[in-house]
Formats: sequence, structure tokens, C-alpha cells
Amino acid sequence: MLVLSGEVNAQKTLRMKFVEGATCMVTLTNTTSVVTQFGGNQVKTDLTMEMELSQTVQESLPDGSALVNQKLSRIKMVATGGGLGATLSYDSSESADSAEPSPLSAGLAPLVGAQFEVKFNSRGAVLDVKPPKGLIEKLSANQATAGIAQMFNSDAFKTMLSQSSIVLPEEAVSAGDKWETKVESNLQLGGAAVTISYEYAGTVEVEGKDLEQLDVKMVVSLLDSKLPDSPKLQIKRQTSSGTMYFDNTAGLMSHSELQQMMQIETVIGQNTLLQQTTTNLKTKVK
Repeated sequence: MLVLSGEVNAQKTLRMKFVEGATCMVTLTNTTSVVTQFGGNQVKTDLTMEMELSQTVQESLPDGSALVNQKLSRIKMVATGGGLGATLSYDSSESADSAEPSPLSAGLAPLVGAQFEVKFNSRGAVLDVKPPKGLIEKLSANQATAGIAQMFNSDAFKTMLSQSSIVLPEEAVSAGDKWETKVESNLQLGGAAVTISYEYAGTVEVEGKDLEQLDVKMVVSLLDSKLPDSPKLQIKRQTSSGTMYFDNTAGLMSHSELQQMMQIETVIGQNTLLQQTTTNLKTKVK
């Protein structure tokens, strides 16, 4: 049950609180469905990926920012459909003896236990990400795992964390106040600029605890590829919505859920490919 509480017009300063040695578990669950239409054919691919990040505050800095160690404690992925209609799965919690070999194992298994150093400011924005030394180089050297390396390099992992993390307002806010932040991933093959808009909905009671509710929307714009003769991409349609809940007493996010739908048209020579991606991203912090 969700119950409104507190004064509607009361202003409140929202800030992260980083205490050296403090630990928590962050669970990210990403469910994605991709429908691709090309040459009169339609192919659907479903992907579910769950990651558990064990987070420890290494150092709290004088300006309120902090260096945080994020360890990939568990990775679970299931992919179904695609051109071959096959189902692939991997779960790091299964023992090597009991788990059936999977093509996903080569790329995902080396990530389990990997420790990323992440710098956050007091508003929760991701300032910098340092992957484990040698990990990305090792994955990039193998053609079979090069795609995984691109997902977890410094820029890509920073973008993923930024889209799932909360960014608090600079000033004190009251219900109805709005602010925004931008995240950009500029890859060799082209990237995206994401504008995340927040609206403070006030203090609500969730399961007996007072939390700050933030309503969220995202707008994506594509960046041009740096490669010559690259295909032309255009966003034909996009929608998004989501809600984040912040525990201002503890100084950390409680949970969130974001939904996004995007249609991208790709022109390759005389052919046109239309791809619709629907994503649901859930985050829980304990």
C-alpha cells in the first residue's frame, strides 16, 4: 500500500550518504524484447539479465562524493528466439559440474567476482568507472567475447549504472519540482545521448517506511557513427516512464522500475530494417 504523507509544499534537500565501510546489495533486472522486421521477415528476441552488485564504500571524500567498490557477485542471463529460435542461458550461481555448457559462459563467467571502482557524487551521479585491470583487454582479445567486453568497458558500464541510478536535485525541492540530467555514450559505431527528466512527487509511505518518490522519463537521441559508410539510423518512435524511491534518512535509493519502448529504423543501402525494443529495468537496494 502506498500512502501519501508529509506536507505537500514542504521543501526537502535530498542527498546520498556515504559511510566508509558501509555495504549493500544492488540487484538489477533487465527484461528486453526486440522485434526486428527486415525484407518481409520478422524475428523476435527476448533477453532477461539479472546482476547482483555487492557494493562497499571504500572512501568518503570531503565534498560528499565517494569511491565505491562494486563487485559483480552474480550474473544470470536467458536469451530466447532470434534467427535460430534457440534458448541460451547462464547462471553463475550454478556449479560448473551441474550447469550445462552454454555459449554465454565464455563471456559472462570471467565477469563474476570482477570489482569495478565507481565514483559517485553526493547527488548520486556516476562520475567515473574503473573496470578491473586487464579484464576488458582479455575479453576483447577473443572474438567470441568481444561483445561482452563492449558492454562492460568503462564508458558502457558507466552508462548502464547512470541509467539505473538516481540523480538527486541540486537544490531543496517540494512536490512538483523538476530537474534533468544527461548521459552520453559515444561509441565507435555510434552512440546515444539520454536525457533523464525527474519530477519530485513528495514523501510517500511504502511498507511502513517514508520514502521520496521521483517520477522519471527518458528521451534518447542517436549520435552519428564515426565510421565511414555506416548505416543511417533514425528513431521513429519512443516512450518511457518510471518511478524511483529514495530513502533520504539512510541516504540511498530503495528501489525503482523504468519502462522504455523505442523504434529505430536503419537504412542499409536500398534496404530498410525496423527494430522495436521494449525494456523493463528494475533496481532494488538492500
